[in-house]
Amino acid sequence: MSEAHANEVKEPTKAEKVAKAIAERFPEAEIQVKTNKWGRQRVWVRIPREKYRELMEFVKKLDGEAHYSIGIEQDWGNELGFLSHLLIHYDDAPAVSLIVDVHAPKDNPVVPDISDIFPIALQFEREGMEMVGLDFEGAPDRRRLFLPDDFPEGIYPLRMDDKGIPEEMVHNAGHPYYLKGGAKE
Repeated sequence: MSEAHANEVKEPTKAEKVAKAIAERFPEAEIQVKTNKWGRQRVWVRIPREKYRELMEFVKKLDGEAHYSIGIEQDWGNELGFLSHLLIHYDDAPAVSLIVDVHAPKDNPVVPDISDIFPIALQFEREGMEMVGLDFEGAPDRRRLFLPDDFPEGIYPLRMDDKGIPEEMVHNAGHPYYLKGGAKE
């Protein structure tokens, strides 16, 4: 290897720059830059729920045109999680894929609402509220998105514990919220 080649400093990628900016501002965050099978880098950030809203405000300041793609609710056993996927700096392709992971304990499943920062997030928050029982504190619209109005309160279809779908609801696949008759044999 030539001496000039050995002394070259590798310029950080856009993803590495984003990860560094977040790490400097949020030292409590767990941050990884991962490369997917197509060679694209993604920034994964696990943030305490107390800092979730502040992180999302910071992301919006990093890129005023940041695109909120999707939010996905999760049941992790003792905790509920919410993954937000954003694309930032997409004006200079390729964009940086940013995944923000926030968790809350099941006995206090409260996460801050971010729909005033990213308005499209509200539909994913509403899904998380009805499917796993997350409570997005301050959400301006708490109506159900997918479940019918007569679906029982306190039952969450994607929960894996005693608040999930009870056995008598599972038997009637044609009407999963029909409680009285169960499966028709």
